Amino acid sequence: MMRQKIPCTVRKTLFALLGGLGLFLYASCSGHITGQLAQDASGTLQIQAGLEPNMISLINTLRSLGPAGTQQGPILDAGAFNSALQTAPGVRSAALRNSGREKIAGTISVNRIGDLFLAGNGFIRYEGDAVSGKVSVHVDRATGSRILPLISAEAVDYLSALMAPVATGEALTKKEYLELVTSVYGEAIAAEIAAARIGALISVPGTVSSVKGGSFSGREARFDIPLLDILVLETPLNYEIAW
Repeated sequence: MMRQKIPCTVRKTLFALLGGLGLFLYASCSGHITGQLAQDASGTLQIQAGLEPNMISLINTLRSLGPAGTQQGPILDAGAFNSALQTAPGVRSAALRNSGREKIAGTISVNRIGDLFLAGNGFIRYEGDAVSGKVSVHVDRATGSRILPLISAEAVDYLSALMAPVATGEALTKKEYLELVTSVYGEAIAAEIAAARIGALISVPGTVSSVKGGSFSGREARFDIPLLDILVLETPLNYEIAW
């Protein structure tokens, strides 16, 4: 594949989106989620996420091309994330903060896990009673493109500029996507995207009996998800915890 220069429209789109990006779906970002699910299906999520060095360098370069003064402030804007999340279906509150210019951390409270980002999407399903329960997650390219605007309006344009199939809907393999990113942004950015992972530790209100897509012990389920799997969705993602 021939190497291309970054198109002017892509540069402008990326620069415009520096104020509020795609939370833990941010390309070239590694993160960790710790969640607690209660018997009534309410829950809390503790989020930690940060950008990788080459992505930080790229964004700082783009920021330097903008008007004077726009280089200031966090690269990941916790306030912008809070504003978007607090209006999303199923979210009770969002209290994220900047732990660095390119890092965010904090807590998101959920009224009912099965209603999270629902709005007709239904990508999380919850079944439960006083003694047992099951929560499952299904994400494919169709549901991914509907969920993104509920997390952050800017995430759609940003991830489209990065050509991620979760936003564009284009049917690419992971190999094809990394080749495309390499041709536009270079090998270092592609390598960071390929290496980034999302870790999750989820506690449920009973002893876990089975997990799909992860491991478990006692009341906890653990997941280690390559970010590339989320960005490309070459195959649908399916995760499940039963207790």
